[in-house]
Amino acid sequence: MQADERTGTGAAGAPGDPAGPPARGFDILFLLQHFSTEAERYADQVRRGFGLAHKDVHALNEVIQANREGRPVRAGDIARRLVLSRSATTTVIKRLVASGHLVRAVDPRDRREADLRATEDAHRAGRAMFRAMSEELLAVLDGCTDEEIEVLRRRIPELTEAVRRAGRRAGESGPDTVPPAGGPPDGG
Repeated sequence: MQADERTGTGAAGAPGDPAGPPARGFDILFLLQHFSTEAERYADQVRRGFGLAHKDVHALNEVIQANREGRPVRAGDIARRLVLSRSATTTVIKRLVASGHLVRAVDPRDRREADLRATEDAHRAGRAMFRAMSEELLAVLDGCTDEEIEVLRRRIPELTEAVRRAGRRAGESGPDTVPPAGGPPDGG
């Protein structure tokens, strides 16, 4: 259930509870949601031109990020991050290896394991896929002050981590805690 965008109110007990004023910054949630939706639409539009499935792009992003940070990434890591079964993860990785975007490298510490590495083709495709979006976003950021950039640099990772924590909480609580579409669980 989504909160009421016009009033900033939501389910009882939620930020923006109808019994009280909206939580400070509640309107920012809608701005972030809209940004996220538009970014997903952009990614869906361009990925098709590169013959990539939705999960392929996310898997590639995970591998590229891990490679950039110098940490190993394996199939199990991809499965956990993308909430995929082993067989679905294997399918995604095989597709990315066959298309030349990933290679498997035997882990020298444990020869039974294979680290995933993004190829130069993957980096080239990523740059090409996201060039237009990067140019547009950088043009907006160019109009920001140094102070505004610093706030974004500090706050965006904090907001990203907050979403990760929320995902873990949602995964722990399970579907039984989510009221059905039409109202609270007790029908009232």
